[in-house]
This record gives sequence, structure tokens and C-alpha cells, in this order.
Amino acid sequence: MSIVLTRIDDRLVHGQVTEGWGKSLKPDRIVVVSDTVACSEWEKELCIAALPETIRGEVIPVSDAAPVINRLAAERDRSYVLFESPADAYRAVRDGARLTVINVGGMHSMKGKRRILDYIYVNDTDSECLKGLLASGITLDFRDLPEHESVDVIERL
Repeated sequence: MSIVLTRIDDRLVHGQVTEGWGKSLKPDRIVVVSDTVACSEWEKELCIAALPETIRGEVIPVSDAAPVINRLAAERDRSYVLFESPADAYRAVRDGARLTVINVGGMHSMKGKRRILDYIYVNDTDSECLKGLLASGITLDFRDLPEHESVDVIERL
């Protein structure tokens, strides 16, 4: 069935991802794309441990994302791809990842970021990368849970 959700969420694996989206999309595997987590055995183990027993997990650095994503798209397993940031997603696309839709579901408040939605805060780099994804032909789906409506916030970037 391939990739059923590609999402940008700075929290990576958490209840919204495994339960909120998981109940309707029923993933077999979640691939976390994060240089930060991939470089830390402790964080990698913690990330995988947060998954329900029924979901396999994998953590990869951004440099490995494009070929892994393209391979997942052709597999039978139902997979999620989770990016930690718009910059990581944009880099993967520039490196050749073939994606059509990315859910932007959790970019939380930090110093230097401005509010777009209650759950989306961006800085200039985030905005440029999101615009770059759009320019690459990718649809951005701004919503936190599948039962919520997608919000058009492109003009706020």
C-alpha cells in the first residue's frame, strides 16, 4: 500500500501520530527522518520504544531519506514518514524523494517563531522551505488530526 502519511511534526512519534492518525490509516511502519535522533542511540531507542507493538519503526538521517522514501512508495507495507522540520522535508525532496502530499501537523512555539495556527509556528527558514516544497509541486496539508479540516495558510507564510 506504500506511504499513507508523510508528516512534518517536531515531536515526531507521539499520540497524535500513532493514535490520532493511526486509527484511520493503520500503519505497519513509521520511518522517522531526523539527523538529531539518528545520531543519538538513546534518542533513537526512545523514539522506537514510543511506538505501539504493532508498528515497526526505523530512524534514518536526512541524507538517507530520498532512496528510503522512494523504496517505501513501492512496498506493500503501509508506512508513515515523519520529518522533524520543513528543512528536512525540503532537503529530502531536493535529493530526489518523490512525494505528492505532506501533512504539516506540529511545529511548536519556540523563540523566534511566529504563530500561523495554534499548532504551527514558523521562522523564516521554515517558511522558505515550505514555499520550496510548494514550488516543487507538493501539496501541503495543514491540520493536526485526520478528522479536522485542512487549513489554507499559504498566504501567512
